[in-house]
Amino acid sequence: MSDNKTISLEERFEHIEEIIDKMEAGDVSLDASFELYKNGLEEIKAANAMLDDMEKAMLVLNEDGSLEEF
Repeated sequence: MSDNKTISLEERFEHIEEIIDKMEAGDVSLDASFELYKNGLEEIKAANAMLDDMEKAMLVLNEDGSLEEF
């Protein structure tokens, strides 16, 4: 897969969907399925890290009008 800093969250989700489609096809060997599974886990971990970073960067407007991190 690509470098974590150059791939978008949407691209990660697309990769995960492609991996799921390949695994569901049923014509994949056990070794290939295991490799797809590992790649899928890596993509999910990377997407989760990206989501965590986005969540930390979100700001909330308080009642007094000040901004606070979410």
